[in-house]
Amino acid sequence: MLRSVTTRRFSRARLPIAAVAVALLASGCSLLGGESGSDGAQQGPGGVEKAKIKVGVLPVVDVAPFYRAIEQGYFKEQGLEVEAQVMASGPASITGVINGDVDIAFASYPAPLLAQSKKLAEFKIVADALSAKPGHLVVVTLKDSAFKKPSDAPGKRIAITGRNSFTDLAPMSVLKNQGVDYNQVKWIEMPLPEMMGALQKGDVDAAVMVEPWVTNAMKKIGAVPVFDGASGPTAEIPMSGYVAIGGQGKFASTSPNTIAAFQRALAKAHAEATDRSKMEPMFVKYAKIDQQTAQLVTISTYSTSLEANRIQRVANLMEEFGVIKGHLDVKTMIPNGSAGK
Repeated sequence: MLRSVTTRRFSRARLPIAAVAVALLASGCSLLGGESGSDGAQQGPGGVEKAKIKVGVLPVVDVAPFYRAIEQGYFKEQGLEVEAQVMASGPASITGVINGDVDIAFASYPAPLLAQSKKLAEFKIVADALSAKPGHLVVVTLKDSAFKKPSDAPGKRIAITGRNSFTDLAPMSVLKNQGVDYNQVKWIEMPLPEMMGALQKGDVDAAVMVEPWVTNAMKKIGAVPVFDGASGPTAEIPMSGYVAIGGQGKFASTSPNTIAAFQRALAKAHAEATDRSKMEPMFVKYAKIDQQTAQLVTISTYSTSLEANRIQRVANLMEEFGVIKGHLDVKTMIPNGSAGK
């Protein structure tokens, strides 16, 4: 029994989720609210400043090692009691950490990088999570589709989870690299669970999916890959990580020992992520996929270190397509003493 863990849908964020989604596309909004407290604090050199922390996560395969770290007691070994809070969406996760409702939040990198570039908050990346391997981020279609190769993309309707996300940026980069005019693609936004139905009804010609939806679509509707979104210029690109808020009185600035302890525990679990027998039970239990699908899901690379130059690739990708204006130096988002850990 995991007494130190509570997973629940999170809906009490003080800042409306819609406001975060809008703010990530428009500058000039101040989203900071709430201070990180010092519940369970252990002051002193080497001791964690905050023993009880809340981590906002999503029900996705990316966080499987995080849950293994909880179940195996790796956080407890580092003096931490971790409470996992399952957020309803990516924007909800960002909202939660900005408002101080969680200390650390799991996020797909484009969201916090864009927010940082808009100066909406002082985001710090406390741990790297997943880098895509072939099969994790894929443009899929139906077997009888005329969409057979990247050069067929112009004029096609392709489902994505949202603009300025990996589901459009990564395919756009691949298409651009192959000399295909990605501006002629009709990008259609919808939630991942709706994409299979949209393909079957003919509402879209293809869909950009991530695991486990890639495997599900292949298994349930016979979907086939058109091209891999994590290939060529986006091969092995870092996709997600854990972020906190820095600044005066904020968790990432007041709790360096706590962050270091979190990093050590998570890295221990990430080092075990190549063992499917240790990850598949986490997929079933927390990503809510069946055992058969869990056995087929592509397991991507989980980082055991935090390297700014790797994550800089994401910022550069966003700059290339005009999502980030100017230049964002990811090194400024790495907490002091965390680089290379």
